Amino acid sequence: MTRDKQADTLLLVFAKAPEPGRVKTRLAASLGEAAALAAHQALLERTLCLAVVFPGPAVLMLDRAEAATERRARDLGLDIDYQQGADLGERMERAMAWGLARAERVLLVGSDCPAMSREYLREAADTLRQAPVVLGPSEDGGFVLLGGSDATLWRQRLFRHVAMSTDHTLADTVAALSVHCQPRLLPTLWDVDYPKDLDRARRLGLLS
Repeated sequence: MTRDKQADTLLLVFAKAPEPGRVKTRLAASLGEAAALAAHQALLERTLCLAVVFPGPAVLMLDRAEAATERRARDLGLDIDYQQGADLGERMERAMAWGLARAERVLLVGSDCPAMSREYLREAADTLRQAPVVLGPSEDGGFVLLGGSDATLWRQRLFRHVAMSTDHTLADTVAALSVHCQPRLLPTLWDVDYPKDLDRARRLGLLS
């Protein structure tokens, strides 16, 4: 984190290393692995470019090492780190704890929400000045953004009983967090899981 930007809010970009058969599997079921990989790479590129203009330090957190992606991120001026944990919930918990040891506020986003914007990230960061947790809901029942400002929350397994990638992931997450705090919700966005989502992104000019 060496860029000359304010350090009170840290952006973490969670992503899978691009590899056929490992990314966008629901897209691959309809479009094939090559097309799914291309979509993943395009979405990741868009997210990395968004991270570049974020008014704070940003880190790409990959699930495994991948030279080309890391080189591209470094060329853009981003730092690289790796996800740690047995499942997605634990990886997010550890990433939040790691980030909050380095910044007052942390925003964690995935790489498959083309509707994510600098303004949305700013709203999330501003919300964390009044609340310990902020979530960006997605239309499919999950969430596209997780933000936190209380390091003590992330020293426990908050997501232990939250099933990821379901139509009730957001509701389960809110329930788990509500034991400790009242999370704030941002406006609902959408992510790319199926061909219709990819078509939507292209129709809106968010992807080519």
